[in-house]
This record gives sequence, C-alpha cells and structure tokens, in this order.
Amino acid sequence: MTLRKAITNPKCPGFTLLELMVAISIFAIVSLLTMGGMTTVLDTQQHTEEHLQRLTRLQMVFTILSRELQQFSPRSIRDEYGAVIESISSETSEGVSGIEFSHQGRFTLGSKVSLQRVAYYFEDEQLVKKVWRVLDRVEDTRPVKQILLDNIEELNFSFYVAQLQDEGDWQDTWIEDEETQLRAVKLSLKMADYDEIYRIFPINN
Repeated sequence: MTLRKAITNPKCPGFTLLELMVAISIFAIVSLLTMGGMTTVLDTQQHTEEHLQRLTRLQMVFTILSRELQQFSPRSIRDEYGAVIESISSETSEGVSGIEFSHQGRFTLGSKVSLQRVAYYFEDEQLVKKVWRVLDRVEDTRPVKQILLDNIEELNFSFYVAQLQDEGDWQDTWIEDEETQLRAVKLSLKMADYDEIYRIFPINN
C-alpha cells in the first residue's frame, strides 16, 4: 500500500482533533501535578536544611558558652575610667541585662593561654556576644561584636546562688560578693520557630 492510499483509506486508524486535545490536556494535568509534587519536595528540603542549620548554630552557642563558663577565671577588670568590674556579673559593662565574665582559653603566640573578657546579651531580637581582646581597658578599647542567633523573642539569664555550704536558689540578677557563691548559670530563650529552650551551665569556682 502506498502512502497516498494509506492516508486516504478510511480503514486506517488515526487521531481526531478532539482526541489530540484530550491527550494534551491529560499530559498538562499530569505535568502540573508532577511539578506541584516536586515543588513541595524542594520546599520541604529547603525548610529542613534551614531548620538543621539553625539547630546547628544553637548547639554551637551552647557549646561555646559551656566551654567558656567552665574556663571561668576569678579575675576582675578595670573599665575605661579605672573602675573595678567584678570577674562575673549579671549585666554587661554598659548596664544591659545579660552576663559578662572573664575566662581562660584564649591562645596567644608561643601556645600560651591568656584571659579573655566576654559578654552575652539580648538586643534587637538577637543573641549578641562581645569579646574584648584585653582585660583592663583604656579609652580606645573596642570590643568585637558577634551576632550568634536571630529571630529570638525572649532571652533570659538566671543565676544559681548559694552560701558556701548551703543549698541555693535561682536569681534573676547576681553581683559577686564574699558571702555567696555562684554555682551555675541558666540560659533560657524563646525563638520564633522553637518552644522555650534552656540549658544549665555549671560554674567552676
């Protein structure tokens, strides 16, 4: 059978215009469903990765703060005006509620370990850390500021204070004195994508 006869022969099956339109419509619907599923998978994957990155940053903050508090040093400092600031306090040098303290663990040339002053506090829905490269400050001493976490709704430090031989209790503020001893610090924070989270860090006195 020649091609001309095959085309003009009514017994040869073919597709009508309606059948082609139905087939194209079905293909378009399947494609849309497939794309929708892929979009959902990609969005879920992105959300999971962002959640994992945020959780990793949170764990990093807990690890760093725990290590620095374990390396706490009872070394008071002097501010830019010569005033004495205790070795650990429940507010920063600027009077902001948080925690500021001296700790060991900063390596210098010759593999020597020196002291460092750090502060953690809440500002503009962020957990902020300040690091001073020197302990006793002068007029031009400027700290290095780091943003550790964002999208924070609430952040609080509390302090477990006790007599030297007695049981203690948690307080919102603490100032170093000779009659009491700070034994632990609790960090509580509430984030936009988490319920309230807290960690307790023991203090090495």
